[in-house]
Amino acid sequence: MTKISVIGAGRLGSTIAFSIAKEKITDELVLIDIIENLVKGEGLDLGQACILPVTGSTDYSNIAGSELIVIVAGIARKPGMTREQLLGTNAKIMKSVIEQVVRYAPDSKLLVVANPMDAMTYVALKESGFPRHRVFGMGGVVDSNRFRYFLSLEFGVPVEKIEGLVVGQHGEIMVPLASSVKIEGVPPYSMENVQRAIARTKDAGREVIALKGATFYAPAHATSIMAKIVMRDEKRLVPSSVYLEEEDVCIGMPVILGKGGVEEVRKLRMTGEEQRLFKEAAKALREGLAKVGY
Repeated sequence: MTKISVIGAGRLGSTIAFSIAKEKITDELVLIDIIENLVKGEGLDLGQACILPVTGSTDYSNIAGSELIVIVAGIARKPGMTREQLLGTNAKIMKSVIEQVVRYAPDSKLLVVANPMDAMTYVALKESGFPRHRVFGMGGVVDSNRFRYFLSLEFGVPVEKIEGLVVGQHGEIMVPLASSVKIEGVPPYSMENVQRAIARTKDAGREVIALKGATFYAPAHATSIMAKIVMRDEKRLVPSSVYLEEEDVCIGMPVILGKGGVEEVRKLRMTGEEQRLFKEAAKALREGLAKVGY
């Protein structure tokens, strides 16, 4: 019997739970939140929709035995707010969540979704004391999906025929790698179109938030992809926020995910400008974490 727990039952957390349940990625699903009626209702609704045992509760003891814990808990990013402005408050929330995770599910792997995601992944790693391969963040998958989507719009080619990778920070100084782009059937392609796709990708989350107040379908789908890779031991190459010792931050890198979590971190091939932007993102993350005592 497999078990996944999702911490945080707001719009994003409940959509993540639905995506996981709908795909039958686990035999049992637990949803935790501080609002009792909300989380119980979400649990019942999800279970009835997906015909899966779902427990909605405020009691963290229910996460015991979870192989994977998806952490979404934190205040939501508001229109006009950067991910970095969330850092102070959400670091405190993350610390309180991790205390419960360590108590009830000390052998679990942690998939961090809460924003600012790279910083929250670092906080989860430090507060849990878990080995680095068991703590990783979601952002690179959703950012790369967005990159491929905007490239598809630019070139009129199905997304399935496009490769494109986003690394670095999940935020305004992310690094969509123009050098990673491959488009089947379109050689050579215009770098002007690629640069437009890069600009749209960097602004994608903020654009949706300005229009509807939050993003949840795209990050929920990305999270369920990562959960499936881990739970089914698919050993796939995806971008994920992981700890880099040389930078002392968690930051987006291409990794092999599997049953053990992060099973390999691949070296990046970047142009000189992409390397500069990556270093800039790492520096910004380190400075932000230092401001809140990490």
